[in-house]
Amino acid sequence: MEELDRYVLVLQESSSGHVTHSWRPVEEFDLSPFRFQPRAERTYGRIALAAARPRDCHAELDECINNCLSRPLSEDYAHITSYGAKSEYCRKGCWQPYRDCEELQGRRPLEFSATEQAVDWLKRNRKEVLAGSIVVIAGVAFIVAFSPGAIIALIPAVALASSAVDGEPRFAAVAQ
Repeated sequence: MEELDRYVLVLQESSSGHVTHSWRPVEEFDLSPFRFQPRAERTYGRIALAAARPRDCHAELDECINNCLSRPLSEDYAHITSYGAKSEYCRKGCWQPYRDCEELQGRRPLEFSATEQAVDWLKRNRKEVLAGSIVVIAGVAFIVAFSPGAIIALIPAVALASSAVDGEPRFAAVAQ
């Protein structure tokens, strides 16, 4: 689909339970309740991390355990003498960072390279998608919203951004 950032993806469920989707022009929607407000500091722009390299939580868990096993334990744990007991101690110590990693990975933006793949996934997982989540489809960032008459509406983030800035233009001068 050309110019994906000019369309809202709407998923609707019929009374029979069948889920349909449609791409509708942004102009058909009143986006004023969803618009981002200009920042109070009157900055002219802000960079927000929208996607990053995914973490390999299992590899991090393995590395944490290996690091733990390769170091001597503190004097408080001198009673742990067998490899099995130390391995269990290390697993317990590394488990919470692993769970934290998994939770953070669940908060990452969903990324799809094609619209069909995204629509199929959203139809199957529509009940798990949270309002305010970021979904990247073919390089375009969408914000999940729930609008009247729709199960889910994915609104292009650029359509929600406000270009209005309060205050006078700023100029920089160099004194010599």
